[in-house]
Amino acid sequence: MASPGAVADAICAILGRRFADFDEVVLRQGFIDIEDIFWGRYPGYLHCDTPYHDLRHSMSTALAMTRMVDGYEAAHGGEKPALGAELATLGVLLALFHDVGFIRRLSEAGIKGACLIREHEQRSVDFMHAYLAAGPLARHAGLAELIHTTNFARPAGAILDGLAAQLVDLGKMLGTSDLISQIAGRYYLERCRHFLFQEFVDAGADRGVSPSGEPIVLYATPEDLLRKTPGFYEHLVKPRLENDFSHAYRYIAAHFAGDDPYARAMQRNLDFLRGMIAESDFSRLARKPVPLMPLAE
Repeated sequence: MASPGAVADAICAILGRRFADFDEVVLRQGFIDIEDIFWGRYPGYLHCDTPYHDLRHSMSTALAMTRMVDGYEAAHGGEKPALGAELATLGVLLALFHDVGFIRRLSEAGIKGACLIREHEQRSVDFMHAYLAAGPLARHAGLAELIHTTNFARPAGAILDGLAAQLVDLGKMLGTSDLISQIAGRYYLERCRHFLFQEFVDAGADRGVSPSGEPIVLYATPEDLLRKTPGFYEHLVKPRLENDFSHAYRYIAAHFAGDDPYARAMQRNLDFLRGMIAESDFSRLARKPVPLMPLAE
């Protein structure tokens, strides 16, 4: 997941097998651009300094999206394309750039990228609207709004209402890919402990205000964040996957000929976490992940 070229090869191979008219030029350029953005080589932007919402997360989200798109086509018979190569490419690009809003502009050198957590989805939408409008997918620039399916603060129905059925499905797959790619990750728990907690602290998202106006601590420590993660999954993630996104993750199994490695990995991570919580022993989580991107000075 740290190699955009390797992920691009895998994704292009999947889409190339599925669509006879798939043109990989636009998609490969997207991988070049996203790598430049995250490493601070894109005009007007600084490098990524959010170790959780990093390039690896964007890569894994794009790969999960590709597998779902492929499964979606397979589930619809594979004769007449349900999405087609162009919309499939668009969906993967939206997954690839869905967190670009965390990247600071040159004028924002004085803040950390995590501080953009409450606005990063809209920033990503704005970036992708301009990015798409300047290229061969310009007629789909308005669909950059689908990135808001990754935003818990926005009801999925409000984002997808009025769209054609295939675009609704594309949006549901996009929101699903963001969630399952994270929770199924081999280092998900370690990344929450060492990276996500610090991003929350930097953004002030580790604390809030009670209904009576009193300040409250939401996550006191990294371990406190982990203790609350099963509840986050059961009360927020699972209903979103099953209800708001209509079990779109089922297309993963269609891609893998009946198997779903994402579901198995998610369950494994959650079971392991619940075991540590029950024993009040986080020493079993001994590995410390290494940040891919350089941190802000």
